[in-house]
Amino acid sequence: PVLVRTQAVPEHVIVDPVRHMPRLWSTAWSLGLTSSSQATSTRKLYLQHLDSFYRYCDERFGADAFDEGMSTRDAEGVMLMVESFYLTTTSDPAYNTTDVQRWGVVRAFVQSLAKRLAPSNPEWAAAASMLAAMGRMRAPRLGGFRFIRALPKTTLLDLLEVAHPSSPRNPFKGYQTRVRNWLIVNLMLLAGLRRGEALLLACDSLKEDVDPESGEVVRWLDITTVFENDPRSTTPRIKTLESHRQIPVSEDLALLYQHFAAEHRPTDAGHGFLLTTKAGAPLSAEALSKVFRKLTDALAPEAIQSLFDRSGGKTNISPHDLRHTCATARYTMFMELNPDRELAIQRMRAFFGWSARSAMPEHYARAAIQDDLMQAWNTLFAEKTSLMRGISA
Repeated sequence: PVLVRTQAVPEHVIVDPVRHMPRLWSTAWSLGLTSSSQATSTRKLYLQHLDSFYRYCDERFGADAFDEGMSTRDAEGVMLMVESFYLTTTSDPAYNTTDVQRWGVVRAFVQSLAKRLAPSNPEWAAAASMLAAMGRMRAPRLGGFRFIRALPKTTLLDLLEVAHPSSPRNPFKGYQTRVRNWLIVNLMLLAGLRRGEALLLACDSLKEDVDPESGEVVRWLDITTVFENDPRSTTPRIKTLESHRQIPVSEDLALLYQHFAAEHRPTDAGHGFLLTTKAGAPLSAEALSKVFRKLTDALAPEAIQSLFDRSGGKTNISPHDLRHTCATARYTMFMELNPDRELAIQRMRAFFGWSARSAMPEHYARAAIQDDLMQAWNTLFAEKTSLMRGISA
């Protein structure tokens, strides 16, 4: 897709493949998305789906056909393009979930434009009603289960062995880089952070206080946007309003966090972001993903095979897989604290930053029942405690 970063509002636009001029109506629509709470990655995905639709219209009806139809208020012509796109997509017996999502975005896009014109034009009112009646594409039935990508025991333990800074199997050369990557793995596995949330952490995002009732020290991470100026080309963002939150962390994870910030993070970085490159620049999303690809390449064949068998074909570990693993285990932990399922679901929403409408907690509840992850979790914590204390000593 021809997706261009604008350094303005909206942040991204799609352009035609010949002149590289912005698509008029998708740009106007994305201005409304920019003012919403949707993450940048979500808006970019929407524009990529619309780019596919625009390209289809260009090839089938002529260059700039859709924008011209909208600009001349040709409701009949616009609906012909939409219906043709829908029929072409659904006529393919191999259509997948991406096609379903793409149609949902295209339908919402055209429907929003039609509704704006409907009060002054009965043809657009009819178009809006027709789009509502067309509804959503049915998700394809692929004959398999929807896997929540919690890592199986063999894969998880081998990843931790490979990622440990003192491991001879660690694929990274510099010890500073190894400690940083070890912190990243632990933040995502134990705190369930999204990739963007980890990249937004500041050196002082770790907080602590004394509980006045118990006298114990409590520690937590502030998950929020701290700095306005971010030099990275792909700017990490907090996904939703609910994602701004505080996450309790253990003493061991706090010690590892402090150890990296004080001993291994470049002192002349010139910014407050915690995770950096060796040269001191803020770590990018692309670089973080490369860390996990390199760690995956160093795993034992049986660990990769276990991942493949349990996940339905995955052969690489992504940063988000550790969040999935954390969520599956946390649900079981919350249920052990209190067997009230609704309370556990609410705790999940608060811990992982999900909205009240999100179905993700229920997905993890089902995954936790089917998974033997907890058989490895207690052993994992025992091993990791000694490992992290050794690092920070």
